Amino acid sequence: MGQHWRAALVGFLLPGILPAEPKLEQFFAQNCIKCHGPEKQKGKVRLDKPSDVLFANAELLELVASMLESGEMPPEKEPQPAAVARAEALQIVQERILSQRPDNPLKRLTRVEYTYTLHDLFGVNFDFTGLLPPDQVEHGFDKFGEAHLMSPHQVMAYLKTARFVAERLFPDAKPETRTWEFDVRHFHGSKNFATGGGGDYRDGDDYVLTGFRPYRSNLHFSIDPESHDQFVIPAFGVYRLEVKAHSEKSAEGEIIGINLGDGRHPTSFRNVRRIPMPHGSKGFSTELTLKTGDRLAFTFDSARVPGRSLEKKEHKGPAMRFSHLGVTGPLTEKWPTSAMQAILPKPDMKPGELVDHLALLLTQRPLSAEDRPAFVEIVEKKRASGASPAATVRSALIALLTSPHFIYKAESAELTKVERAHRLSYFLWNSAPDAELLASAKSGALAKDPSAQVERMLKDPKAGRFIDDFTRQWLQRDKVDDFGPDVRVFKNVRRMTVDSMGREGRELFRHLLEKGLSMEHFIDSDFVMANDRLARFYGLPAVKGDAFVPVKLPAKSERGGLVAQAGFLKLTSTDFATSPIHRGAWILKNLYNEKIDPPADVLINEPDIRGTTTIREAILKHQELESCARCHSKIDPFGFALEYYDPVGRKRNEYRHVKELPVERDGTTFTKKLKFTKVPIEATMKLPNGREVRDLPTLKAALMADKELILKGIIGKLISYAHGREVTLADRPYIDAVYQVSKSHKYSLRAAIEAIVAHPEFGRK
Repeated sequence: MGQHWRAALVGFLLPGILPAEPKLEQFFAQNCIKCHGPEKQKGKVRLDKPSDVLFANAELLELVASMLESGEMPPEKEPQPAAVARAEALQIVQERILSQRPDNPLKRLTRVEYTYTLHDLFGVNFDFTGLLPPDQVEHGFDKFGEAHLMSPHQVMAYLKTARFVAERLFPDAKPETRTWEFDVRHFHGSKNFATGGGGDYRDGDDYVLTGFRPYRSNLHFSIDPESHDQFVIPAFGVYRLEVKAHSEKSAEGEIIGINLGDGRHPTSFRNVRRIPMPHGSKGFSTELTLKTGDRLAFTFDSARVPGRSLEKKEHKGPAMRFSHLGVTGPLTEKWPTSAMQAILPKPDMKPGELVDHLALLLTQRPLSAEDRPAFVEIVEKKRASGASPAATVRSALIALLTSPHFIYKAESAELTKVERAHRLSYFLWNSAPDAELLASAKSGALAKDPSAQVERMLKDPKAGRFIDDFTRQWLQRDKVDDFGPDVRVFKNVRRMTVDSMGREGRELFRHLLEKGLSMEHFIDSDFVMANDRLARFYGLPAVKGDAFVPVKLPAKSERGGLVAQAGFLKLTSTDFATSPIHRGAWILKNLYNEKIDPPADVLINEPDIRGTTTIREAILKHQELESCARCHSKIDPFGFALEYYDPVGRKRNEYRHVKELPVERDGTTFTKKLKFTKVPIEATMKLPNGREVRDLPTLKAALMADKELILKGIIGKLISYAHGREVTLADRPYIDAVYQVSKSHKYSLRAAIEAIVAHPEFGRK
């Protein structure tokens, strides 16, 4: 939603009654039809239609209001309407927008919500996201109903997942628990190099992981010492891993990654857990929920990546020595399990009784009289076929897990008491509500004053799901390590340093939320959240361990705030170079919550950049094109102000251009040499409001001057995430009200979240 509003609603500034709608048609005829009429429709926008037709198009109204308010339309070269006429037209459009409640399509559980819901209902700590198709992202979030259409492929995936869940949660018999022991004889790597060379190797009673080859370095294991057949998990369940390992040539803590995948093809690994190994540690023990067919492999995740050459080189850096591994499972604390008892609380339940019980368990609502018979019939037919009692129970469970009653979130125009509890729970916990929240909802206490429940839920460890999922999508944290940095250019940037960069934004959000601190810290702050690696990278006082803590910044430091974080600066760069356009666009989209997508009919012609010698010269060519200038005049100044920070977020004083030279010899693909040239940085630009920005301090000053716009933008992001839809201009009063509450609490992030839940709009579809 465009956030650059110059004042409160113009309608409040203009006396009298709402102008007649013909005035709007007259305004369009005089000022807009030339470019948006029967002969020409720039941006695929046509305004020569009756008001009732125009008012039926909510997206068009949003665009018109934004253009009128910013003064971008009519273009500067065209005759401009009188200020009073523009204000009257804007008032008509705004009033109509505010009178229309935003559409809120039907929403289903995302993969993350599906996983956490089953975890909380049945106590199974298993990541089901890998069994379901990826969720489509709309406007930055995967929770939006408009993206939740069901394809035949998705329907089949939900059915397959439901069968998997039912068979594992309610098995026919108790699985056998076994223990497997592995030592150096059973350990293998992928295509080991010579002992002591540039790879992983056996050394006496130890297997040594150097991490020297990041895309092949790993330790996997086999039952038969003479075979390289990787150990395979035999049955679904919880497994305990007990590992004896220690680091060498390391004066700091290291990180071991536990991965699922074929050790011979480690590029396909899926990391399932990272284990911090403090300096001096001799091993670790952990438990994982694994499925039949899973294969485990360990990686040295904190190893420094030295380069891409395939030549054998002696490894002189830190290494991890593994001496023993024990695998025990599947672990069963009791039989029947807690999940089995939740699914079937008493034996010999009648079909109708079983269906009613499971429906309430899964959806917390009874089935309708129209829907119930079909589910009961499924169970009756299964029982009549001679199936086992366990198979009969599974049939009911599968039917309900694949039904819209479970997959989709029920929402009335005015949310019912239970629906309100569900919206709150999926907002802050990404899961179904617990008994206390449901009781509060049914008693009416939740609707009357939700503050007690919000406070309780934010203190619960499950609030970490909201923190992780919201920041992952809002800040694109999961994309920080999608590529680079190229280690030939950015030496000594270790893999776990990049991982820490991706976690910094989440930890800042967590800290502000838990401590009730101001959202202003997203713009600028006198501290950063850092662990040992990030503190070293930033040149700050030492921090012990992998956990993030607030670190006070020196007086002259430019760090602090989201735009100074290395994760953001790397996210908006390539392997070799920064991208001012990506950086500026990120700021507008994620801080101001602006729409900056080009109009539908804009032909993105690349400008003629012949003769340009710098990034600045090339990008300024965009602003010479009329089709590009409107957006790039906003985007480019924000991005260029950050050019004094390189693609990994380190301070620099000049560009270092990189050119790859041809391969030196046949048979190698990773030995290309690089040629570096240096170019001065010129970052000074003016924002559309005339304010000059030239570096990070002046940029943060400009952002702080727009504090109200940015904090409202962040509130808009939170509302979008909570409601599962994009905010529109019709949400202006909602956002304004939340902002005012937060302002009265020193712009507290926690107060903003409480105000979102307490607002009447939170209880509406």
